[in-house]
Amino acid sequence: MAAQPLIINNWEQGIADSPHKGFGLFRNVDIESFPGAVKTAKKPGTYFHDINTVTFTADAGTDVCTASGTIEANGENFAGGAVYFTTTGTLPTGLSTNTAYFLIKTGTTTFQVATSYQNSVGSAAGTQINITNAGSGTHTMTQIAIGTINWILKDPRNSYLWFLSSNGRVWFTPNSQRAYLLHNSAIEDVDGSLTHASGNGMTLHSFSSTIKKWLFVYRNNAIDVIDVYDTTAIEALGWSNGWQTMNTGSGTNNQHQALVGQDDIIYYTDDRYVGSIKEVSGQTFAPATGGTYTFTSQALDTPSGEVTQCIEELGTNLLIGGNNSNQIYPWDRLSDSFNLPMSVPEYSIKRMKNVGGTVYILAGTWGNIYSAQGNYVSHVLKLPTYLTNNTGTILSNPITWGGISESHGSLLFGVATTLAGNSGVWRLYPDGTLIIDNIPSSGSANVIGLWAEDDFYVMGYSGGADTFNSLVTGTALYDSFEGVIHSPLFKVSTKIQKGMFSRLEVVLAKPASGGSVRVSYREDLSSAFTTIDTFTADSSTQIFSSEGIGLIDIENIQIQIEMNDSAVGSIDTELLEVRLLP
Repeated sequence: MAAQPLIINNWEQGIADSPHKGFGLFRNVDIESFPGAVKTAKKPGTYFHDINTVTFTADAGTDVCTASGTIEANGENFAGGAVYFTTTGTLPTGLSTNTAYFLIKTGTTTFQVATSYQNSVGSAAGTQINITNAGSGTHTMTQIAIGTINWILKDPRNSYLWFLSSNGRVWFTPNSQRAYLLHNSAIEDVDGSLTHASGNGMTLHSFSSTIKKWLFVYRNNAIDVIDVYDTTAIEALGWSNGWQTMNTGSGTNNQHQALVGQDDIIYYTDDRYVGSIKEVSGQTFAPATGGTYTFTSQALDTPSGEVTQCIEELGTNLLIGGNNSNQIYPWDRLSDSFNLPMSVPEYSIKRMKNVGGTVYILAGTWGNIYSAQGNYVSHVLKLPTYLTNNTGTILSNPITWGGISESHGSLLFGVATTLAGNSGVWRLYPDGTLIIDNIPSSGSANVIGLWAEDDFYVMGYSGGADTFNSLVTGTALYDSFEGVIHSPLFKVSTKIQKGMFSRLEVVLAKPASGGSVRVSYREDLSSAFTTIDTFTADSSTQIFSSEGIGLIDIENIQIQIEMNDSAVGSIDTELLEVRLLP
């Protein structure tokens, strides 16, 4: 009996429950743009500066500081970067320790210093601090800590993105290129953390105003608010710090997920309660004028001992997920209490997202996703254990959920796994197809903040946030064999003959001008992959072939396909099939 060829295609199947049932992995690849083919996905790039810690000297005559080395680690324009200064002696006159400053770029290793974003790269760009002497001792410049980006919002009015980090700092992108610090000098200790600390919730809302845009920031037990409507003087109005006090104790790191309801009221989670902020009818909201709003810190009570973790709308109801239970509490927004709770077969409701009338629920620590469309909960799927936990032992918490969003009907969610390389943004399509969509530019990491619109999304993680915006990333695709596919584990032996393959073919949909495909194999699920061959696009070849590959006496085989590509806009590599032939 002759050996049979092995043909690998049907990419649209996505990740199976195990390699014994289907494909073992799709990571950083695109199975959607060209159905029937698979491509390397677009590569994300960071919104944030990467400023080196350097020593510097100051020139009192020019106000120019000279660093001991390159200032921007990734070679980008560091103008507007937020830093603070320390010294072994006395800082140059005009500068202070424990103070946030913003850089004005004058050269690769030279800079001037501004007191605000506006004075560095905003409406008053180039307004530097007057340095009157060089100071004494050794001066050091350090980037202000970004923290973990927990929440991301977009202002549709001007396309600004707003980021809230775990240390309570607010960042924004005024030009779709870099994130800048919206400084809050009244509460900040720049070389430590914020005085009423964590960034656990954020909303943008104008209420009825056409000339105001209020940014609400929910910290530990306080709500701060600032008007960010006037982008030419974004720091001028100043913060209303501690505008309202919440139920969560100071120093307690509870979630304060917030949303603007269809009824134009802000709702947020807070300890065992849901709070609300409502504009008074006939008034225009103003934080300093109590008669313009109704603030209710305990609009809804949940049971004693509960901590409300997440909130989502489903029709006229709000669904409130409990962190200390397996309960979701439906609330009609008007009654004194919630309706009959919905039980999830797992404790700790972490995130929820309404996608086309179905609310997806991330709960527990085992990787189970649930859904609700009314007053009951159904199991959707479990993330494959072989992709989340390769320790060989049973763990009580093999995964940690991150953020959640929606893109064109598919569910996007962040997850951290114990298996290196698979932490990032996963995508679940409406038909159940599952892939690992992208990992952060800094490497495999949980994505906590997640915001999506159309085909693009922004992902926040520890130390920054990434985008696929061409102004930030250029036209880059993954270029270091980071697009990875694992085939099923095929059984290729029979009772009378083991598998044998002498030729490898890689079939493209059309010739490509750039990009490479590397094909490897292994004979079980635990061994390292061995490279068979690598094929590089040459603008003319559609079927690449490698003869005499010498795979003999094969009982089981799994194929790894790794992909590179060139810039978007060229003839990209569209992989149709990989063939192993006798």
